[in-house]
Amino acid sequence: MPVHHEIDHEKKLLITTCSGISSDSEFSEALINYYREIMSNRDYELYNEVIDLSQIDKFNLTTHGIIELSKIARSNDRSDIQSRLAIIAASPTAFGLSKMYTTYRNMEPNLHKEMQVFKSKEEAFIWLSEPAIHLNT
Repeated sequence: MPVHHEIDHEKKLLITTCSGISSDSEFSEALINYYREIMSNRDYELYNEVIDLSQIDKFNLTTHGIIELSKIARSNDRSDIQSRLAIIAASPTAFGLSKMYTTYRNMEPNLHKEMQVFKSKEEAFIWLSEPAIHLNT
């Protein structure tokens, strides 16, 4: 599964686009690499994130894989930083899997990442431009 990262310094956004055919192991590997290569850079700590799944042709994900992805992400969340994550999921399958992912990720108490799933890039970027709510304050 090819993964492309773009950093928009002006808007303080980290944009990840995934394409091709996805699997549990490929998503896990991509997420671990993302945290190691991008999120470990202190310059990006306050950036919001976008994950664009609109170019994925086929999802080979399991419930167990989605739970594991949410655990990896939660373990890398910073409790002292409020941020947002917009997931762009144009297909019904991508939308359903993304909602499942955000549900599992939201099970963690003291969540500091506001997450939404959108069917279009336009909706996601509008939401990201709006003032954030403050979670657990």
